[in-house]
Amino acid sequence: MTLILRPATKEDAAIASVLLAETNGEFGVAVLGLGRLDLQLSALKQWFVDAGNRFSFQCTTIAEKNGIAAGLLLAFQGSELAALEFGCARRIFSIYGLFGTIKMIWLNKSLAGNKEAEKGEYLIAHLAVDEHFRRQGIAQVLLERAEMDALSLGLSKLVLEVEIPNQKAIALYRKAGFEVINTVYFKDKMARFKSPGFYKMLKNL
Repeated sequence: MTLILRPATKEDAAIASVLLAETNGEFGVAVLGLGRLDLQLSALKQWFVDAGNRFSFQCTTIAEKNGIAAGLLLAFQGSELAALEFGCARRIFSIYGLFGTIKMIWLNKSLAGNKEAEKGEYLIAHLAVDEHFRRQGIAQVLLERAEMDALSLGLSKLVLEVEIPNQKAIALYRKAGFEVINTVYFKDKMARFKSPGFYKMLKNL
């Protein structure tokens, strides 16, 4: 059957949270889950059904095949980043409680200074394909959708971040025309974030 791209709805929260968690890897467990996968999934579900945050269904496109959500693209304008981050912050206490919130603030202070996207850029925050639907060109279709969305907004730059060890994703992005423009190494924070760091990649449209 033909692959269908559609706007996400709140009803997609269960599968979307799993796909989003996969894109985050161990880094997501360490930060969004504060060391627990179940807490990360719970947080992502709550943010996904909520409006006006960086994990919201409002920012998400679902790739559907045979009536099943096979993948997703979560992307938005760089100019919206600060407001969407604030949207996440509104729920932090209800998701993590007092001590979890304190730890979350502490972890995020360690990431301060890294800006994912500038105002004139379109950020691919998450791109994921379910393991049962991989090697079918779905990721490429979602990347093309991101390009179309960026151009429709008058933007000519696509950006994304990818963890340094994720060579399959890096190869996919290079093939699609992305180039590494910055590298962030966690160095002494590697154990804290369960990751050595990430590349920022850019594609001029």
